[in-house]
Amino acid sequence: MACRIKEIMNHELFAVRPGARAAELRATLVSLGLGAAPVIDGDGRPVGMIALRDVVDAPAGASVADRMSRPAVSIDAEESIQVAARLLADTGFHHLPVVDRDGRAVGFVSALDVVRGLIGEPAPHPSVFPHLEPQTGVTWTDEHPLSFDHIEAAPAGPGVLVLVHGGSGHPDRVVWAEQAEDVRARLAELLSPECRPRLRRWFKPGTLRFRAALVPDPEQRSRALAHVRESDGGAPKKN
Repeated sequence: MACRIKEIMNHELFAVRPGARAAELRATLVSLGLGAAPVIDGDGRPVGMIALRDVVDAPAGASVADRMSRPAVSIDAEESIQVAARLLADTGFHHLPVVDRDGRAVGFVSALDVVRGLIGEPAPHPSVFPHLEPQTGVTWTDEHPLSFDHIEAAPAGPGVLVLVHGGSGHPDRVVWAEQAEDVRARLAELLSPECRPRLRRWFKPGTLRFRAALVPDPEQRSRALAHVRESDGGAPKKN
């Protein structure tokens, strides 16, 4: 189960500056399917929050600074999910900007992300914000339960797949990672009667989830797999 905010936050941050036009932001939030966004200064530090409801009836010429709530209430990426839950409960907010040790915004977390984290469920994010891994240039899917009902979310082509064991009361841990010529077909194979016994010990207790990435280039696949090993060292993985 995820423990810290950095494990559940949306790393692809959409933020605005105080001088932006409120009416223009309204259209942007609607097009992106977002309910709110942090307002940041020139150094990337949160100075307020702006929600869709704040700009729905904004008069012509109004700026984000005119409509935003302040001061910004943020949370450190290294903080626990429980601390975020208490902060949301105390403030009544539905979203929190996530900051690094220097106070610069590095992500965003919603109340629903926090609830999912508390019960050991993965936190999906809007499709307009793909899970881009800057170190390798690979874009991952959301995490999904490993079952025939969910493998359609995996790409039908060459790439990398990762299996994560976790859930309520169990820390998230990568237990399997490999390259595949067809990721979706490989997941189906892992669920077959012939292969499923190899994964049986991870199905219970806890849950087994997968994330995947379409990566046609073999060298990039190798780099992505190596990054998984470096980030989640010690877990058994396949080549």
